[in-house]
Amino acid sequence: GYEGKYASIPFVSTVFTYFHIWAALYMTFYPLEYKGCLQIKDTNTGCGWQGIVPSKVDKMATKAVHLMTTKLLSVAEVFERIDPGMVTEELDPILQRTLEHIIHEAAMQEEPELWASLPHAVKNEVILKAREGAPPVIEAMMADVKSNIKDVFDLTAMVVDTLTRKPDLLNLMFIRCGYMELVFIRDCGAYMGATFGFVQVILWIRWYAGWMLPTFGLVVGLLTNWIALKMIFEPVEPVSLFGGRLELQGLFLKRQREVSSEYGKIVATNVLSTKYLIPAIITGPCSDKLFELIHRHVHAACDNFTGVSRPVIKLFRGTEKYNRCKRKVGERLIASLSDTMRHVERQMDTAMDLENTLRERMSALPPTDFEELLHPVFQEDEWKLILMGGVLGVVVGMMQWYFLGS
Repeated sequence: GYEGKYASIPFVSTVFTYFHIWAALYMTFYPLEYKGCLQIKDTNTGCGWQGIVPSKVDKMATKAVHLMTTKLLSVAEVFERIDPGMVTEELDPILQRTLEHIIHEAAMQEEPELWASLPHAVKNEVILKAREGAPPVIEAMMADVKSNIKDVFDLTAMVVDTLTRKPDLLNLMFIRCGYMELVFIRDCGAYMGATFGFVQVILWIRWYAGWMLPTFGLVVGLLTNWIALKMIFEPVEPVSLFGGRLELQGLFLKRQREVSSEYGKIVATNVLSTKYLIPAIITGPCSDKLFELIHRHVHAACDNFTGVSRPVIKLFRGTEKYNRCKRKVGERLIASLSDTMRHVERQMDTAMDLENTLRERMSALPPTDFEELLHPVFQEDEWKLILMGGVLGVVVGMMQWYFLGS
């Protein structure tokens, strides 16, 4: 009967709005790679789709790291918190075991017969001098790296590379930080859909025009997404109404402290943890400068402990082979860096204290700067989400018109 037809209009409007907004939000982040065929060049669409965030991962990552490096962190400041003495103390037992293998390998590569024939007393003297000299060398090397961290490490390149290689990580950052707002967009859209549905019923009773259903579908699809997005990010600055009794501000901006805590946790754990920083420093675009610094310290250390062990000089039969051996020691030390530094990851993470630093500084950002964290996800392509809602609204409205009859 007519009652069933009338009741179906707000019901369909509510369910449709809920699911079309859910679909729009899902399509913001997924799929991570283009699914379909005939992709239009330099876009995320064609006869298929790629999530808006993954399709713009380079730009999104650059914006994220810009906020991080200009408003929240200084590379020099973070590494300044690391105590070279602490690192040396933690690494000393590891290096004591490693140095013997490094020296043995270098000597066996250059003069295997001579090294094998040397008395154990001479070999032990070389290794003993190296072990004794290792702690001050490591401490001096760490201090040198700290002083030149901007030359040996490019934080921007590291973060952009990490987020570009792992678009799911960028998704995680946006979804976890903006989860409450994403839920609000979906649920608020359903409530607005229900409201528009009841308005449709009133108009349907009065005019009984089938064309109203796709028309309202278009209006509901466009307006619900548009209004929800506006409520999340606007107004940026708090606006007081009724003498301060009511304060309006974008929902995302109201949760600045909560979002800052989540952001700090994600970045400190998944992006700037020592277990990712150390390999990035070793393999990054500035690694050649790091290796030069390490070789400089290793060569000086070799000269120091061989200066009092004249038999070692004879062992290497001249300056050329001696220099090659020093180079081998440096290369072997560099090759073992990743494994060696794993033993101080926890201590370095504690010293840098990135999670607390990011949380505190993000909480203190002005609203205009804080908005940059999530708004860029929607800003450039929010018209796509709004348009998709309108198109789906027309489709559902046409289906209603067909089943209800004109």
